[in-house]
Amino acid sequence: MSSASLLDALCSGSGARLAMGTTVIIYLIAYNEAAAPGLLFGTLLATIYGAMAARCKSSLRSLQMPYVRATNKFDFGCLFLATWMDALAAMCACAALARTLSTCLDAMTGGLARILILGRNSPANEPWPDVLGVAVVILVTGMFMLGLEHSKAFSFIMTLGMFGLNAILSAVGWWRGDFVAWSENYFQPNGVNSLFLTTALLTYAFPCVWPQPNRNGRLTSLLVLALVSISLLLTAICLSTVVHYKSREDYVAVPLFNILDETGFHKLVPASACLILLTSSAAFLEIFPELYGIVMRLATSEWRILSKQISYESSDSGNPVLAVFIAGSLCAMLAFACPLQHLSYTLAASHIWSVFLRAFYLLYTPYRPKFMQPSSSESSLSYSRLSTAPIPKSHSSSSSAATSSSSRLKRSLWNIALSKQSGLKRPKNKQRNKPEVEKEWLLLGEPTSPCPQREGRDVESTVLSDCEPPPSDFEYPDKFDKSDSDTSTDIDAIVDEYRQKIKVTTAGPLERSIRVPTVSSWRVTIFSIIVIGLGIALCVAGLVLRWAPAAFTGAIGVFIVATMMGIIPQYTGSVINVSPVLCAMSLLLSVVFFSACAVHSWPGVLVWLLAGLVLVMRCDRYCCTCFEHTTILNAQLIPSVSSKTAHSTGGLGAASSSTSIRMPRPPRSVIGLPQRVSGIR
Repeated sequence: MSSASLLDALCSGSGARLAMGTTVIIYLIAYNEAAAPGLLFGTLLATIYGAMAARCKSSLRSLQMPYVRATNKFDFGCLFLATWMDALAAMCACAALARTLSTCLDAMTGGLARILILGRNSPANEPWPDVLGVAVVILVTGMFMLGLEHSKAFSFIMTLGMFGLNAILSAVGWWRGDFVAWSENYFQPNGVNSLFLTTALLTYAFPCVWPQPNRNGRLTSLLVLALVSISLLLTAICLSTVVHYKSREDYVAVPLFNILDETGFHKLVPASACLILLTSSAAFLEIFPELYGIVMRLATSEWRILSKQISYESSDSGNPVLAVFIAGSLCAMLAFACPLQHLSYTLAASHIWSVFLRAFYLLYTPYRPKFMQPSSSESSLSYSRLSTAPIPKSHSSSSSAATSSSSRLKRSLWNIALSKQSGLKRPKNKQRNKPEVEKEWLLLGEPTSPCPQREGRDVESTVLSDCEPPPSDFEYPDKFDKSDSDTSTDIDAIVDEYRQKIKVTTAGPLERSIRVPTVSSWRVTIFSIIVIGLGIALCVAGLVLRWAPAAFTGAIGVFIVATMMGIIPQYTGSVINVSPVLCAMSLLLSVVFFSACAVHSWPGVLVWLLAGLVLVMRCDRYCCTCFEHTTILNAQLIPSVSSKTAHSTGGLGAASSSTSIRMPRPPRSVIGLPQRVSGIR
């Protein structure tokens, strides 16, 4: 694997998530939420959850959304809500970085910026409203609207800032650190719930998607995951030596400044503020394109949720101005009024909900049958030789029509039994001058019954005839005797190869080994999913009530049922191929982590989900059809059934009908140019 692939993976959004996790989120957890030693266990648990979440999202990379939208609205709704929650997570991340930037700017000026804008009575920690944060968002939005593009220089600046901050934290821990926190309770203040809260807040720091599934891609994924996990572990170890947990009244926005003041390194506050400013700015410049990229994606023909005009790119800047403006407006509203604690909780909750929806979609999709019709037999595919008995020659139209109808019914490939209808009227066939003799057999072997006598016909009449196929025992005339013998040898080889293929594909034991989902297996799958939901509810109830047997029983039940789902028939070898155990455990961990961070996040998540549901249910009426005007020609294409075609099919006219397209006739009178122009208008 080359270093370029690892650099590309970090520059595609994983580096910004890592920077936000090691610069903003982990400091907020260690100083405001839980004890620092619990960060190590939370990081390990978040690594497992991040790997499962990235696996679920990567498996949907090559999914064709237009096909999903056209075939199943429920599937489309699940995938849309997952993308909708990704947009909320990116929005909260940008807003949190903007508020961090405003605090750093205020610290670099010694508090003068806050005093000049909001007055001396404004709070020093998190001023409300955050005018500096809104100014930062507006500035970045204007830069992207004017043509700013993502560059690897942002990742380079972000990397330098992270190295500088880690160097400052390591120096403080080396000079003033101790290991007293390791002698206390690791999971303060709420025990296991604090561990789950720590894990939930750290989940966004891990990459959301893996590179392409090849050998180098898997190695790159493991390296990125290991890099993020090791960085968070080292930062957690350093924080555990300098931070001792105690309950605080105010939620500190940038805890590093307080840590430096408490340890006697207050002179390093401006330098650390400058490094946090560089790191947060570069991370903001990488996450913001992801946000307006989601807005653009929802406006494309694949999703058809928003208007197409939103995805139009400016001819001057080359960027989608409307999408950038929408994303910047949403980020500015959150940065203006939402506190950092609520932003961090909503960030974790929205990311967890997106993982939950994708895992739920991957859990039931492979087990759903494509055709909801129970099969009456093991295999509906059968081959049989048609009747070779000589057909009596008759010039009567009634006997000819009846014989033709019965022979066509016997030539059905799928051997479907057609029920007799009493009131079925068969149209009469036209009388033909010459009697017809029909005889067919398969390519796999010669017929066992004796062949009827045939009338002698020449080659030209046999080839040009469309009433009966040429006989297989036809003898070539003398003019073809001098042809090359290699041609006949090649034809024999092709026929033998075709026979072998037919024999292999129509073998009986092979058909019985293929297990596809049916209606009965789909009912078993639905019951299994319901049992998994009950197990998850039991596990969460045991954690909330602090009853360990109930929690362990629910978790073990979910694992057992998910393991048993592997024996249910499913579609394999398709685009979606994820283990049901991985999907079920992702569902379980998502619900557990969301229950830990739902205190400050459930109102925002609920409102955003309801908005997404309203949008996906009404998009066909308000956001798609209104902007796609059909032409007059397409509006006049009317499918109809032609009676002439039905009568010309012989005896099968009542069983099957052909579809034709009626086109409008040209006008009989002459149309002048003024009339045509007014008609088009």
